[in-house]
Amino acid sequence: MYNPGDTVIVTQDDVNKVGVVIDQYKVNKQTVYDVLLENRSAVCMITSAPKNSTRINRSLTHTLSIDTGGPIDSTIPYKYLVDNELLPVTKS
Repeated sequence: MYNPGDTVIVTQDDVNKVGVVIDQYKVNKQTVYDVLLENRSAVCMITSAPKNSTRINRSLTHTLSIDTGGPIDSTIPYKYLVDNELLPVTKS
């Protein structure tokens, strides 16, 4: 499970992108996430289920966090965006 502010790897049509979780909530008993990607686009209601073409890549996120010895670094200034209320509103 990922919390807002966590850096994750999003796989979208076999392309990996770095993003930051901006929201987490339940839909039909399934946890879904809103993620802000480094190119400043937002992906809404994605899961970490490997069957989806757009998903949080759990294994790659975990592997990279082990390789770096901690959380993955992102260029997204999450704390600044939260402090200045600049995060996009994504929840439908």
